[in-house]
Amino acid sequence: MRIAILSTPRSGNSWVRQVLADLYDLAEILVHDPTEIPAELPLRVILQLHWYREPGLQRWLREHGFRVLVIARHPLDVLLSVLHFVRHEPETARWLAGNAELPPGLGLASPTSPLFAEYALSWGAENLLGISTAWWQDRDALRTRYEALLRDPRQAFGSLIASLGATHNPLDAALERARLEVWQATWNHHGWRGQSGLWRSLLPPRTAWRIYRRHARVFRVLGYTVAPYMLTVRYAEQRWRELAINR
Repeated sequence: MRIAILSTPRSGNSWVRQVLADLYDLAEILVHDPTEIPAELPLRVILQLHWYREPGLQRWLREHGFRVLVIARHPLDVLLSVLHFVRHEPETARWLAGNAELPPGLGLASPTSPLFAEYALSWGAENLLGISTAWWQDRDALRTRYEALLRDPRQAFGSLIASLGATHNPLDAALERARLEVWQATWNHHGWRGQSGLWRSLLPPRTAWRIYRRHARVFRVLGYTVAPYMLTVRYAEQRWRELAINR
């Protein structure tokens, strides 16, 4: 069994990778660039990579017997999670070989800041959000949603198991080993809130709508919307301090 998780960062990739690795006794390979994938691969392996859906990689995956798995997450939640993660993980600069174009100082910004809005509307953000968007359209790929995984992990992972094949290892034990608190305790705070819809309490509506219009194709392909909501900048800043600055 060979599985390749190819999705936008901060979409639950590591969580899904660990659970599936536990369920199927798979070796784990995590790389930033396809050139870093080892030449010699285990027969049973799960690969995690944030990369473009380009013909060379697609061909390589087919030739080496990989099943592609892509995870969708609401783009606004993704961008906020990125904003939090860059505060703690310098390796984010290597996403897409630098083509995520994370600007200096982004880790000091807040969701209400001009710097965050500028980045969220940028070509670099389009590149980043485009990973899941592109692989989601692969007819042969397995698809799952971060929101579904959060809402009912047993059902969502059960659907993946139904597609991948039966496993003798118990799902509950795998979920326990990969619980949010474990990820929150890592040195780079890889786990943050483990919630969906957090953008409604952190992102001013005007900024949310600008991002929605800028990345309309991403929202459309992945099936997400931005319904009207009320939020003051003052409250958004307060919630960001509560949830991110001291975490």
